[in-house]
Formats: sequence, C-alpha cells, structure tokens
Amino acid sequence: MFLLGFIMLFVYHTYTTSQQIKEQVSFTVYLNLDVSEQQAKELEAEIKKNIKVKSTTFISSEQAAQMMNKVMGDDHLSILDSINPYQSSIEVNLKAQALNISEIKQFILAVEAKDIVDVVDYRHDLITDINDVIYNVSAFIFILFLCLLFIAITLINHTIRLTINSKRLQIRSMELVGAKAGFIRRPFVARGVLLGFVGGLIADCLLAGLLYWVYSSIKGLVFFDHLIVYAAVGCIIIILGVLLSFSFTFRAVRKSMNLKSSKLYK
Repeated sequence: MFLLGFIMLFVYHTYTTSQQIKEQVSFTVYLNLDVSEQQAKELEAEIKKNIKVKSTTFISSEQAAQMMNKVMGDDHLSILDSINPYQSSIEVNLKAQALNISEIKQFILAVEAKDIVDVVDYRHDLITDINDVIYNVSAFIFILFLCLLFIAITLINHTIRLTINSKRLQIRSMELVGAKAGFIRRPFVARGVLLGFVGGLIADCLLAGLLYWVYSSIKGLVFFDHLIVYAAVGCIIIILGVLLSFSFTFRAVRKSMNLKSSKLYK
C-alpha cells in the first residue's frame, strides 16, 4: 500500500511540475513606439481576459531603458542624445494546457492583428523542446506507473493467497463438520478487511513521514498547497487497502474450499 501511495504522489508531483515548467514560458508583445501607456494598459487588460492567458506584465519604455542600464551602463543612451529607442511591451504567460503550437499560433495571430502591436516574440524551438521532453517523460512515468502498480497488486494478492493457503486444513475441517460457505468465508474476509484497513493506515503514516522529510529538506516547497491532494491520496490508500484485501481474500478462500484431497496436502 505504501508503494501504491508513493506511485500516486510521484505521478501527481510530476504532472504539477510539468505544468509549472510550461507556465514559466513567456511571450513578449512589442508595441509601436507611438503607443501611449493608456493604450498599452487597455491592450494588456484585453489580453488578460483571454482564457488561455495565465498572467501578464506591462513593461513601459522607461522601465525597459532602466533594465538595459543594468546591462549596458547608466549612460548608454547618451550616444543617442538621450532618445529612448525601447518599445513598451507586455510579457504574457499562457496556461499550461494552451502551450502547444496550434494554440500559440492562434494567440499570436490574434494579438498581432491589433494596430498598436509591432510584433510578438517567442521561442518556437524552446516550446517544441519543452513539449517533447515532457511528452517523453510522461510516457516513461506512465509505463513505470503501470509496472509498479502491477508489482504492488501482485505482491498483495500473492501474500493473501499464501496466508489463506496455510489455513486450507482448517477450512477443510470446517467443511467436514457441515459449515456453510458464507460461515467459512466470514472470519477470513473480516480479518482481511481489518488488515487492509490497518495496512492503509500504516502506509499513510509512512507517506506522511516521507512528505515531512521532503518538505523539511527542500526549502521553498509549500505543504498546504497540496494538502487536499495528500488527504485524498490518504483516503484512497485506505479504501484500496480494504477493497483489495476483501476481493483477494474472498477469492483465495473460495479457491481453498472444496479442494481435492490430492491437492490438500501439497
């Protein structure tokens, strides 16, 4: 159960990290030199209303000059007779689900159609590389998830089968005295459900300890941002523990009943 919980958390954090990486990619909308700040602010507000847009930041020509002062020196405009050649611009970050080539081209065409927009600058190669890497990593993690899930369920199933198989003589004794199938199964299933519940709780405690270690070791991570997901995973682990134990125990007991004598002592 701990392995199942670990897989869930690993997949969740891989997904959220990939989304955050996508949303860090920014586009720069350069405006014409004669555009007033009021016009630029109106365009920024219009862009921000787009459902594909996560955030926007307006950079005036004066702010752009100040930013370049840090790179080229405070007097770099003196060679231009203090004429500011920098354009006002709007930094745009799209939502992760919109960061694909077709969506981006539609967005850029819509923005460049505005009269006050000069050009929209973006790194096509960077976006392509990010999407390719995330796709490959997601495919690998999905395959790893399926493999680990199969291993975890197989281990649980085999453990329960071995436990029930060791009780086959006890089951045969109950059959010989005329006990009904439901009466024979009931204590085994009840014990299996209880163990599944306890196993889920122990797995949750181990996962909580792992999360505590991660958050105490890595600065900048905020636990409460993911609290609802962690609580949901904890509940799912307990429910899975009960359901898997119930189904595997029920099946194992049914298989152990009515065994032929030739197989009973093997």
